[in-house]
Amino acid sequence: MIKLFIITIIPVFFLACSTSNSVIETKLYQQHFPGFTFASHSDSSQPELSNYEYQPLDNEKLVVTRCKQASDFDISKIPDYDYFRFKLLLVSCKATDKYLKASNAHSTNFPAKLDVELISRFPAEVTPLLSKADLLDKQGMTYKIYDASTHITREKNNTFKLLTKEDEVYLTLLARGDFTNDGFEDLLIQSEWHARNAHGKHVDLLILSKLDKDGEIDIIWRLNNLHGS
Repeated sequence: MIKLFIITIIPVFFLACSTSNSVIETKLYQQHFPGFTFASHSDSSQPELSNYEYQPLDNEKLVVTRCKQASDFDISKIPDYDYFRFKLLLVSCKATDKYLKASNAHSTNFPAKLDVELISRFPAEVTPLLSKADLLDKQGMTYKIYDASTHITREKNNTFKLLTKEDEVYLTLLARGDFTNDGFEDLLIQSEWHARNAHGKHVDLLILSKLDKDGEIDIIWRLNNLHGS
């Protein structure tokens, strides 16, 4: 009887060790970064850029080959017709910076693939915020509760479209990893807003966290913060 006990307890012990030491590696969806050439994650070097050319208002052609070059440039010199394209570049650069600083996770409460049902449970503030009133209107609600009439569809892998009477919002999963060093996997999401009946458009970058399998999804960081912090 004693020998039997020893034999059965050893596999359980090793199983527990295996589970506690599991690693979920960071992942960057490079298809959402056209013109970016990445080194390995361990290299931590910034990507090289190609095909990013602009014609600033001072008439000197701008050829961007590194993210720092774009972030250091005075965006007020970018003409209106190219302003949003330049903003998208800045968001992509910030996303790669966040990714390169992320750690491997040891646990995740997010599914391997996102689906429409999960997107409907994202916080309503996941859409780009246009004003503090917009923020207050959406706070504390999931998107499904905030606007149940929104039609959510998967456009392609990792990109979802939220269609309302007035707006189109595109949510794109750019990367996964532990961005907060708490051991749990987070999602790095690009959120793009387009007005359907006007020319307005906006883009934001967010990190979503889920610390409990049955818990809420929280926004723990965003690029464009209306709180003033």
